[in-house]
Amino acid sequence: PEGQGVYAAVLTPKGKLIADVRLFRRGDELLVDMPATAREALLAHLRKYVPPLYARFEDLSGWWGVLGVYGPRSCELLGRVLGIQLPASGAEDAFMLVPRNAAELVATRTRYAGADGYDVLAPAAELPLIWRGLLEAGARPLGHATLEVLRIEAGRPRWGAELDEGVIPLEADLAQRAISMTKGCYTGQEVIVRILHRGHVNRLLRGLLLGDIPVPTPGTPLLREEKPVGHVTSACHSPRHGQTIGLGYVRREVQPPAQLALGSPAGPAAWAVELPFPERPSEAVSDPLPE
Repeated sequence: PEGQGVYAAVLTPKGKLIADVRLFRRGDELLVDMPATAREALLAHLRKYVPPLYARFEDLSGWWGVLGVYGPRSCELLGRVLGIQLPASGAEDAFMLVPRNAAELVATRTRYAGADGYDVLAPAAELPLIWRGLLEAGARPLGHATLEVLRIEAGRPRWGAELDEGVIPLEADLAQRAISMTKGCYTGQEVIVRILHRGHVNRLLRGLLLGDIPVPTPGTPLLREEKPVGHVTSACHSPRHGQTIGLGYVRREVQPPAQLALGSPAGPAAWAVELPFPERPSEAVSDPLPE
């Protein structure tokens, strides 16, 4: 529908990710927001599959950028700076086109940081002006490290951490958000349909409750009965949960909540739980969390 963006997975013929993207319609155009590190692969995919007689595409990555505004006052403050009335509620990826200084910005709703927020997609020259306006309106800067904590607490996969070219989107629980169950033929559809109706993936993205231990590095193995059953993809100390938490892939047969060993058979305990993280982590596991 008009004003509703789409989060989507772009797939190889084998059903693996090329990129995860957001798409926003602007008249006869589609604005595509993609991870910077997936840019070359996605452009190559478009060159291969988009007939130039039917559609053209232009790489705007050197001229456009994204500014995130998160938190309970995001709607109020961003609306004040942009001079518009943003909706206080709505679906994720719902968006408004905002005329500004001969450009047309996109303000889209997001829950990437857990709470309601907005991303502003705009020409790079506009972003410092919006940034200064937000600071003057009372917003506070948020560094990447803090945003990463909020993302992990929200259980959101990120390209370059949980998502890459080796991941099937069903492994990261993206079926409902990023895969159409009604669309006709698309690249990778056969594999996705086969998994959904006749098979399964071998691993699934899980939350990890790690207790009071140092933050493990991505790639740290997860073991059960001395056998590797997964690995950590992201981790942080969570103020919200009062402990170290993480995200990681765990083999499908390991049903959460499940106690695993981190790093080695004698390593500290790691509880694999379903996402989103439980509000009361101690109630999600059968034994006390590791101290």
